[in-house]
Amino acid sequence: MLYAALAVLVAAILFGGASRIETGGAFLTRLVTLGAFVWLVWQRGSTAIRIERPAALIWFALIALVLVQLIPLPYSVWTALPGRDLAKAAVDLVGEQPWGAISLTPMRTLDTLLMLLGAFVAYVIGAQLDASGRTILLNAVLGLMIVSALLALAQVGSGSQSPLYFYAITNRDAGVGFFSNANHLANFLSGGIVLVGWWLAQRASDRRAPSTGELFTAGLTVLLFLAAIFTTTSRAGTVFALVALGFAFTLLPLRQLGVSRRLAFAGAGVGFAVGATVVALLLTGVLGSGAFTFTGGESERVALVPQLLGIARDFLPFGTGVGSFDQIYRSYETRDGLQFAYLNQAHNEYLQILIEFGIFGVAALVAGLIWYARRAWQAFRVEPESRTVNRQQRAAAMVIVFVVVHSAGDYPLRTDGFAVYFALLCALLTPPITVARRNGGRIGRASGPRIDNMNPGLSYSSSHP
Repeated sequence: MLYAALAVLVAAILFGGASRIETGGAFLTRLVTLGAFVWLVWQRGSTAIRIERPAALIWFALIALVLVQLIPLPYSVWTALPGRDLAKAAVDLVGEQPWGAISLTPMRTLDTLLMLLGAFVAYVIGAQLDASGRTILLNAVLGLMIVSALLALAQVGSGSQSPLYFYAITNRDAGVGFFSNANHLANFLSGGIVLVGWWLAQRASDRRAPSTGELFTAGLTVLLFLAAIFTTTSRAGTVFALVALGFAFTLLPLRQLGVSRRLAFAGAGVGFAVGATVVALLLTGVLGSGAFTFTGGESERVALVPQLLGIARDFLPFGTGVGSFDQIYRSYETRDGLQFAYLNQAHNEYLQILIEFGIFGVAALVAGLIWYARRAWQAFRVEPESRTVNRQQRAAAMVIVFVVVHSAGDYPLRTDGFAVYFALLCALLTPPITVARRNGGRIGRASGPRIDNMNPGLSYSSSHP
């Protein structure tokens, strides 16, 4: 199971870094994910695949919503749906009355369905891992982040025409790592800073206190991530990096490090003040040669919100079909809004869900956020038998914050890489499968987590430290 999770993760990060439908790398990601799913079913055989019921319902609802958008409807039905006037005029012009679906761009909806299925498979595989497997998975994520950060530094160092940029449409004036969008790399590496704190805490639990070499490695890795985030010139990334340092601090093993809480919090306060000052100087252009200052692009996106809400209103309650934003927005673009740059995504995932999914997508989104809030609350409120599991869940909950917040101004989850990465993080919030262990000369059966209706997911194996 662990090998399948690692294969899916590596394929997603290496080949799934772009959101455009014509990018061929996504095909490789989905092929690996399909193979992992087949292997999962074959490996399990008659043994049930365990998945938490609330999460399963949300996943099935999302997949069902996309499938419904692809169902062919009679001409009289689909043209009667809200917002189909332009589509009806187009087919009437050629004198045909074809069947149509809710989605106005079925091929793009099918593409998104494949991405969603890949993320679902990643979630299911991640949910089957025991605590030790999840530790290996997080270490693998951290390793990919280090390689991606090094790649970003090499990209900037070798110039805008460097062959190290893997996508034709990308930010060639910034570090992007394995992604096509510099902001996505900044988000990815901000989560990496949190995972460095988790890694140090994990090493401390294994040896009571991290060694000097481990402390040096952790510090060097954080500096590497900060340097790579600087190359992205991402304004959101600089803020996320500062928050990530605070998150990582909460995971540090202060007792094992021999640092009093008072001294630690005093140092953290000074460090935060310095960090906030640096971020403010970057955003105001005092540092960084103005690369991090706000441009007109942000105000233009804010100004588009009323228009995007108008598009959503025109297609309520069913939406335009997932993946259709690019084409739909062009039909609404005014002469005053025309520009050389293009808006292939809404740069606001929540508004785009309303446009493409309608009210049913918003309902699924709210359910997902509630599920996350409950799981995160349990991770920080409950002290389970396994501190290893507790650290994993807290780290995952913190990293997810960056994706959720960033989605309000960007579209990381529209890439296969981030979709799989996010799904695996969500899987880490659930109780791990308990491992088979020797007890009284007998081997116990491997079992899944017990789901309690009142406090779901509080059953752990005592074999984990």
